[in-house]
Amino acid sequence: MKYRGISPIRIYFPVFFMLFLIGLDGCTLFATRPIQEMSFTAAAIRAAKEVSADTLAPELFRQSGEWFFKAKHEYKFKNFHLAKEYAKKARYFAEQAEFESLRNGGIRSEQGGGIDPMAKDPLAGAAAGSSGAGDGSGGANAADPKAQATPYPYPTPTGIPAESYGTKDQGTTTGAAPQGGGGTTTPTTK
Repeated sequence: MKYRGISPIRIYFPVFFMLFLIGLDGCTLFATRPIQEMSFTAAAIRAAKEVSADTLAPELFRQSGEWFFKAKHEYKFKNFHLAKEYAKKARYFAEQAEFESLRNGGIRSEQGGGIDPMAKDPLAGAAAGSSGAGDGSGGANAADPKAQATPYPYPTPTGIPAESYGTKDQGTTTGAAPQGGGGTTTPTTK
């Protein structure tokens, strides 16, 4: 009588299948990129910078910057697991720096053009307040701060007019020397 046991395929198939799944899990082709974590971290660092955490809590702010640099470095080399971990650490340090800065007397500054989107509809006053009455506003809404701003007055270029160079008068030039010249005039012949 012949012994019929379990075939080797039935034994090795689950082992190879598990190794295949473990290898597939570690493959960067199927790893998710930590885009949201990186964005949250960048926002946390900006918020910490807004309350002057770089001067009021410099050590925590420095650590957050270093961890974020490491996260971006690992993200570039497609080490997404490490990038996510480093981004979380950087976010933690940035939030701690922000809180420490607020505790040390930091106040929020409106550096990023802090326009409140809920404050007022800018188009609501455009239909009612657009009178071209020569008040210098150009018909813009008086409540809109951007409409009242005058453009930067660009400086007028100043140079030496062409008339000051003189004309050729019987072989010699008269008048001022050109810029960069030595200031001497030489006779020319016709």
